[in-house]
Amino acid sequence: MSFSTSAYKKAIDDRDVENAAKYQPSPNGTTYCNIFAQDVASDYGTPLPSGTCSTMLKALYGNNTPHWYSVTYSQAQSRANQGYTTIGITSDHIVIIYPHGNTPSSVSDLYMSMAGYKCFNDTKITYAWKQSDLSNVKFYSWYE
Repeated sequence: MSFSTSAYKKAIDDRDVENAAKYQPSPNGTTYCNIFAQDVASDYGTPLPSGTCSTMLKALYGNNTPHWYSVTYSQAQSRANQGYTTIGITSDHIVIIYPHGNTPSSVSDLYMSMAGYKCFNDTKITYAWKQSDLSNVKFYSWYE
């Protein structure tokens, strides 16, 4: 597979997370962040483990899922900027790191797309987690 920033952006943008009914929170509060992330990764040929955020995080822990490796927050944004599928994840939420071209000086400088309590495309990671929770976010990126 050929990875590029434009192809990665297209894989994310084509899912239209902000408007697609599939990703909107249900009236009972169920959210679909894991489904959105899995759909983007699958569309781009870089499949994530299946299941809930907690299940995915356990599968990714210790770099036990082929092609998925732990990265720092700065590597996460850099890898996304280069067109590699990259995620931020905790046991109860996952985001796709969005290629934004920036070099972050802190975790709060990362850009992401997500489904959840609200659906966002290409916005700051602080819309996904409170500042105090950002230190708990683990980052993983796809390597060939």
